[in-house]
Amino acid sequence: MSALIGETTIAPAAPLPGVGEAVRRLGDVLVTFGMDAAPPARRPGAPFAPVAGGEAWRVWEAPLAADWAGTPVTRVREGRWTAWLLGELYATPRPDEAVRAVLADRAAPDSLNGHYALLAHDAAADEWHVWTNRHATFHVYYAGDGHRAALGTCFRGVAAAARRELDWPALTSFFAFGYFAGDRTFLADARILRPATHTRYDSRGRLLSEQRTWRWWHAPDMARSAATTVDAFADRFQTVMDGVLADGRVAVPISGGLDSRSTVAAIGRDVPADRLWAYSYGYQPDSVETRLAAQVAAARGLPFQSFTIGPYLFDSLPRIMASIEGFQDVTQARQAAVADAIARHSDTVIAAHWGDVYLDDMGVAHAPTPDDALATALYKFRKPGSEWLLENVSRAQLGRSAPQAVLRDLLAAELERLGPLDDPDFVIKALKTEQWSARWTTASLRMFQSAAFPRLPFYDTRLTDFFCTVPTAYVAGRRLQIEYLKRHAPDLARVPWQATGRDLFSDGGFAPLALAGRAARKAERRLTGRRVIERNWEVQFLGNEGRAALRDWLLRPGRRLHDAVPVAAVRDLLEAFERDPWGTRRGAHPKPAYAVSLLLTLSAWLDSMAGELDE
Repeated sequence: MSALIGETTIAPAAPLPGVGEAVRRLGDVLVTFGMDAAPPARRPGAPFAPVAGGEAWRVWEAPLAADWAGTPVTRVREGRWTAWLLGELYATPRPDEAVRAVLADRAAPDSLNGHYALLAHDAAADEWHVWTNRHATFHVYYAGDGHRAALGTCFRGVAAAARRELDWPALTSFFAFGYFAGDRTFLADARILRPATHTRYDSRGRLLSEQRTWRWWHAPDMARSAATTVDAFADRFQTVMDGVLADGRVAVPISGGLDSRSTVAAIGRDVPADRLWAYSYGYQPDSVETRLAAQVAAARGLPFQSFTIGPYLFDSLPRIMASIEGFQDVTQARQAAVADAIARHSDTVIAAHWGDVYLDDMGVAHAPTPDDALATALYKFRKPGSEWLLENVSRAQLGRSAPQAVLRDLLAAELERLGPLDDPDFVIKALKTEQWSARWTTASLRMFQSAAFPRLPFYDTRLTDFFCTVPTAYVAGRRLQIEYLKRHAPDLARVPWQATGRDLFSDGGFAPLALAGRAARKAERRLTGRRVIERNWEVQFLGNEGRAALRDWLLRPGRRLHDAVPVAAVRDLLEAFERDPWGTRRGAHPKPAYAVSLLLTLSAWLDSMAGELDE
């Protein structure tokens, strides 16, 4: 490979010339090894361009696109190092100095707090290093086929260095859990970098080492009462939220739940209203969710807009696939329906993801053996409706391996990686965060990122460290969060919680009431014959246009999906779904909508990757 980038000669033993200190926003960053041609871009009209290179590698950057807000990038030099800080650091006035401290071994990698990944080149050793954050909220991928390799933020670009071989054990986990287990992806040669990990590669992209930079721990502070724990949470959460709201125009998503109203509770009265834009959406004009969200916004005087979500999915599939890159059921990327509005009103968006996990228990009361923990995880993580996919797709592709055995092996390996944790409930919480959050929940952040860069208060390391000290009994049934709202935001606590239909001062507002509330509403719907639309797929799949588009994506002759799934089986499933979309009749497929959604996601991914898979 030429060592020339433009007119600049790259000296292998010196920091990369022509790399400035900071770039406001970029689309993607990629490092390729043994590849001369530009990697395929995330979006048309935003091609990769080379910005630096060595004897066997190149750095490529992609510009922003009209429907991609991209990534804040800070480029830093420190001695022999040249680094790209992708994303944002929290509570860090000088992110470049924080990066320099890590590169110079003056600070531990885990001292970096935020929604970020750090890529760096060591000129002295001609090695590449990547540090991911605790929760891998910022995705970085790696692929190598033995002759070439790539790493970076765009899976489509990285996949150009992989063999065109689907990873069927990984796809089995995708079918079962809705996410890819461990570090697996669609392709056998492609991986996602794990949470809280420092990874090293040589000058030809070969893996040298992989080391954890932080491990899960749980040391409950039993000397601190439940009441003082609520106040301690309030203080720490307020500090985190002050940083989230520090600058720019901020979109504030609000639902009928507790996590979003917790973020609203922490919005200081000194934040100008013209910097804030709150919104919510539902699937019907009289949606309970938007009605409750409007009450939350009104209590704090926030500018508010509600949306009724209509059919958008099939028109938006190219944008959705470019954003989430197929790593989540496409019907879950609901932000696509309001992405243009978010982009018009905001620079950043508050994503209250994972508050419901940290601020609740997992319902595990006994002290399990490793086998018990594995069985619990398999039960809790398995998606209802996945059985059809495992039996009709995975089983034929796995050879002698049974799908259930594959799932057990994948999750058992991830449990072992966690290390020792005494509290059985916290074991499942840590595993869920390490896996479900990193691989499923954070995929939706890429949908937000098509419009505005997300800020993630519940992934702030200051809160993670706090939750590692909280006894499970204090958060069980959402008690800590409910008491926080009652004590520190009583105006918001008086707004009914959608899960129970009651305000938080009624019967304690505890989560067990949610089950009774849902049962009562279900019984009412059966008696009245009125169906309340609660799932996005009901809007996207059940109209005439949706049914036609679904048939096109799943049954049209020549679809790549049929190379993996027999068309007769797909037709049987789709016809069963059309007869009984909810799978409620005797003898029906249980929850067929889930299997249909995952097949649609796989079909759309195969289509989006057509050029790369055909090479």
